[in-house]
Amino acid sequence: MNIVIIGPGNNPKRIGTFFVNSAISKGHNVLKFSYRLENESFEEIMARFEKEISIFDKIDVFYYNSIGGFYPGQPGHYSSNHTVEYTRWQEGIMINGAMPHALSLKCLDKMDESSSVVFMTSSGSYLVNRDNYLDLAGYFGTKGALNHLMRALAEHNSAGAKVCVLAPHIPYGEEDEICNLVMRNISDKILSILPEDNGKVIQCFPPEGRLHYYEGGVQ
Repeated sequence: MNIVIIGPGNNPKRIGTFFVNSAISKGHNVLKFSYRLENESFEEIMARFEKEISIFDKIDVFYYNSIGGFYPGQPGHYSSNHTVEYTRWQEGIMINGAMPHALSLKCLDKMDESSSVVFMTSSGSYLVNRDNYLDLAGYFGTKGALNHLMRALAEHNSAGAKVCVLAPHIPYGEEDEICNLVMRNISDKILSILPEDNGKVIQCFPPEGRLHYYEGGVQ
């Protein structure tokens, strides 16, 4: 398969590079693409992306793994004496909204019903009534926008491609065996998205590393 990954990283102990190495080891073609908003304009990033994906006549998997949107993300950011940094809010919605939207649409020209679009988010982006990481409004909030972008693309993308979200907890820095299990199961799933996965949030938590749909939020 021809795979495009945004945000591959360079650490084999984290999911981006772990997935790239796994996919290559299985004989797939992987195009790695990275960007930094402080170094390029939106238009420059899109032009470079279009040029780089021209090596593929067809794209089988588009995997958006970029992380960002860490503001506001500290208790002090919610104090009356804090001055809101609106440009950092803009950065978060660019990384978790505008960029995956634009890059996905660019890939659709090279996709069909057998292709897949996969976004990486987090359970914190939809589990509002939790009791941890409550200061990370920017990160989880803009990741929430990415979840909704997935749902819209799953219903309306012009290629008929399958679109879903992976929302795992990867226990970085804890037990390597469990961390690798979760990353291995995630990586295998990205390469085998099914029609019934379309529009779904797929969870994967340690220690079992079992893949399952998020069933909440249904009315």
